[in-house]
Amino acid sequence: MVSYHNNEVSKHDSENETSNERIEARIEREATTAADVNTGRVRSSRVDRRQFLQATGGTATLLAFGSGTAAGWSSHGGFSKSHRTISSFDGTDLATTLYTPDADGPNPAIMMTHGWGQSRNSPLTVAKAVRYAKSGYVVLTYDSRGMSGSDGISTINGENEVKDAIYLIDWLAGRSEVELEGPNDPKLGMDGISYAGGLQPFVALADDRVNAIVPRMGWYDLTYSFVPNGVVKNSWLTILLVVGAASTFDFDPDTRLSDRMYEWYGDIIGSNGLPPDPEAGFEQRSLAYNLEEFDTPTFLIQGWDDTLFNPNEGLRWFYDLQARGIDSAIAFYEGGHAIEEIFVPLHERKYMNDLAVRWMDEHLRGAESEIPTVSMYLKQRDEWRTGSQFLPDDVSMTTYNLGDAYESDQPHIEQQSWFHDSEVTYVWRVDRDIEIIGTPQFDLTFDVAGSEARLFFEIRHNGSDLDHIGKPVTEAYRIDGSGRQRAQFDFPALQRFLAAGDTLSVRISVESILFEESNRSDGVTVVPSRSEIRLPQRPQ
Repeated sequence: MVSYHNNEVSKHDSENETSNERIEARIEREATTAADVNTGRVRSSRVDRRQFLQATGGTATLLAFGSGTAAGWSSHGGFSKSHRTISSFDGTDLATTLYTPDADGPNPAIMMTHGWGQSRNSPLTVAKAVRYAKSGYVVLTYDSRGMSGSDGISTINGENEVKDAIYLIDWLAGRSEVELEGPNDPKLGMDGISYAGGLQPFVALADDRVNAIVPRMGWYDLTYSFVPNGVVKNSWLTILLVVGAASTFDFDPDTRLSDRMYEWYGDIIGSNGLPPDPEAGFEQRSLAYNLEEFDTPTFLIQGWDDTLFNPNEGLRWFYDLQARGIDSAIAFYEGGHAIEEIFVPLHERKYMNDLAVRWMDEHLRGAESEIPTVSMYLKQRDEWRTGSQFLPDDVSMTTYNLGDAYESDQPHIEQQSWFHDSEVTYVWRVDRDIEIIGTPQFDLTFDVAGSEARLFFEIRHNGSDLDHIGKPVTEAYRIDGSGRQRAQFDFPALQRFLAAGDTLSVRISVESILFEESNRSDGVTVVPSRSEIRLPQRPQ
């Protein structure tokens, strides 16, 4: 029998934290960068670095400021830290910071890099490093190749970035304060957000000295991240290239973003699809296509609201690890690559960081930590639920037919039309208290005018933009061909409580600010009688 229970964490629990813990949690909460980037459309099939920086009006350079580096040695309560430059395997200088705990050593080590376009000194990285150091771990943070204080050419976690990490593991193995399992074999784990989360599994694949990893807000399949169901997520592609260009810009031609990154961007935007070259590059950097030899214990931390790496990324990663019998756990929280990240409650961050430390205690120190296999934050109730599997046993798929719903507008929708709306919404009235938990499935039929269509979907609760499910997560789908067409896909996983009398709705649109729209469509007509969604739900 599966044990599934709630662990309530009150906001008042934070009163028991020390002042340092409060400061660190506050730093994390307020550290997310909000990027509002206005760019022109780039339709060339090739975009070089100069063209891209001109097209973005220098925005990239502005976003890079505020990531300064410190120097020297300093002491803090419970640990000391020192900054140094380490020359990597090919002589490339990497900027690093070593956190050494006051606790008697030697001690296990944690290695961390940072999010895309950030640095080892970003608050989201520093707060985690401080937490580990105060828990008795030696922590090495570093600026990724080509970014901030490190030299070299950034290739989005390519072969050289992996080799850098392996070289730094060798460096840690030579430190007297680091505990070893054997010659040149430190007890070592990796942690980090986003870009750092995508790197960890590939370092673990290349070097079995990595004992455990904690990817936070990371990706599993970049082809799905950037071109889900055949639709280009142009907003994030543009923002990330802007930030990447800014973080590597220091007037040194040998420290920069790889030219191939600009070429991939131009190919994707120019074709409004995923050409073979960037597709191969994405697959090379995605664990989903390289899982065969992977066996490292993994604790995934995934945001419900993530618009870049949505909840299906973490969930698919988790399911694949579980299916292979790899020690793994996952925690869902109310944040991610979205504005919600700024407002994550202090106690919610503390809970996740506690789990991460316990995960390392178990796999690096042999502690009996009993990490829940699944933890999920329930925003409507301000509590954590833990269990031994993602879905409770009493969840079942419930079908909602569009033909039975209230249709808010005409079923024919077009882009920029004088005569037709660009969206239509289907609304159902909930007849009992329910919880939706899991991955919704869409099975819809359309009559397509023109040679193709790009469609965008949202699930809403009580019809409110401020309270719709998965805000602001949406899903996209590309239909190739005209006439009657069927669209079948998974919507991003979600959790939501609905009360009897509430409304549940699905919005279908041909326009989006997140994705690239169709440039060859004459609109579509929804066929409600042959369309349905299936929601994983259970009674409250």
